[in-house]
Amino acid sequence: MSISPENQANVTNMGAAEGGNQRIVDAMNKWSGAFFKPMLPSQLGTKANIKTITDEGAKVLSMGFYMGRRTAEVDAIPYDGSRYEGHTMQDESEGTLWAYETIFPDSFNPTPGGGFLVSLGHTFKCPNCRGQGLVTCRTCNGRVRWTTRSGDRITEHSCNCGTGKQNCGQCDGYGEMLKVLNVSTQFVFDERKEKEYSGKLPIELLMKSPGSNVFRHVAEFEKQVIAEAIDGFQPEEFDRMMIETHQNLKDEISRDVAGQMVDPAILHTLVANYFRELPNPVAANKRLQDEILPVRMKCEVTNVPVQAVSYEYKEKDHTLYVYGNNGDVWVDGDSPSEFTWKLGVILGIVGVVLLFIIIFALTRR
Repeated sequence: MSISPENQANVTNMGAAEGGNQRIVDAMNKWSGAFFKPMLPSQLGTKANIKTITDEGAKVLSMGFYMGRRTAEVDAIPYDGSRYEGHTMQDESEGTLWAYETIFPDSFNPTPGGGFLVSLGHTFKCPNCRGQGLVTCRTCNGRVRWTTRSGDRITEHSCNCGTGKQNCGQCDGYGEMLKVLNVSTQFVFDERKEKEYSGKLPIELLMKSPGSNVFRHVAEFEKQVIAEAIDGFQPEEFDRMMIETHQNLKDEISRDVAGQMVDPAILHTLVANYFRELPNPVAANKRLQDEILPVRMKCEVTNVPVQAVSYEYKEKDHTLYVYGNNGDVWVDGDSPSEFTWKLGVILGIVGVVLLFIIIFALTRR
């Protein structure tokens, strides 16, 4: 099929095929017009004779869970003897880090969830000052007043600490420390991808290409999981919940996706393998140390347009692929190469720079 001027009418008269061919022309023109491709002829889509366009109909399948991870380290903070107004652990044997400040992001984007402290209710004397609240002054080393001599000159010094002591920097002068858990939170999206595609386009390009969503399933977990985790969620309860979630998703895929794919079994396998490999957070969590909680699940099928294009330019045949909603181009084999205006501009700029360097060097003599 030609899109050269002499048979442009044949393209525009092909009805539904017209938009697809115009997409190829636009993609090739955009690709060939890039300034960083100096030897590639501009407006190649318009100038070339496009012979065949093969729609390879790729689909990208994804399955993943958005998870929150909380880690805690035992720490200590200065304690002034008053009631602690922050979070307090009621029972270390039954507690969970997800009992506090559980607010989830709305998206699937990796997000830092901030940090907070949880009091463990234990106080102890500050080891730095041995409970005194005071340590030797760093400025005068406890001397308060001292003299220095420089030749025949004697200088008197006096430290404003007054006593040779200063507040302990570890306990802020209180003498006591409160044992706490220093908790940090991070939300991450763990995702697995698969493809329904057997063409030559590199998989890494296909997997990150934008396309049109044909199936999307999202399930929220936070309300049920958090409530039960706080009350003493058991590993087998989580397993039962995941089995039910998997079955619901499997039914929805069978109902809504079968007609969208050549082989729905590919998606079923991806989902089944993901659920099989998903760790049971209730069993795997290190309580009050490292705890993971699933927030929401997402399963998607994305149609990514992939078109193999064979074309002729100046009596030579070439092949390229136009892929993704953005109409990106990947070349299979070689591309047309000739002296272009882009190369002329680059050579002109280089020449001007060299001329200035030569003139500058001559004027410096």
